[in-house]
Amino acid sequence: MKYEKSSSIQGKWIRGGDMQSGMQCTLTTETNPMPSQFQNKDGSMKMQDVSKIKFKGTNEELNINLNRATLNALIDAFGSESKNWIGKVLIVETEKMRVGGKAVVAVYLIPDGYERVDDENGYAIIVKKGLPIDELPTVNVEDGGKEELPF
Repeated sequence: MKYEKSSSIQGKWIRGGDMQSGMQCTLTTETNPMPSQFQNKDGSMKMQDVSKIKFKGTNEELNINLNRATLNALIDAFGSESKNWIGKVLIVETEKMRVGGKAVVAVYLIPDGYERVDDENGYAIIVKKGLPIDELPTVNVEDGGKEELPF
């Protein structure tokens, strides 16, 4: 039987409930896709996009799963190479919501000059401030736009 090395995620994870809107943070590592604890309908492992995060005034690096809205904003603001996201100041925005009946706190990391809004279908997106409403992107639901847990 052939074995392959697997990379695991070391360290403590941040919880959405531990963060407050307005906190400043930076990513301290590149973002990498990692298997999550959840499975797709076909039984394959779901993936999550994980980075290390550090908050202003602390030295502790914590793991964070970046949601699709945050990823799209980072790509728009700093480019598609995640090493270019390291060290950029981001503002935390939290939102209390229910997922599958369970109360959770969604976490969005907002680059300077960007804001979180809802698209025409009600999905959270992060766009440049002042973008006219007719230029807002929309989440493509047909391509699996249903977002993972946003934390």
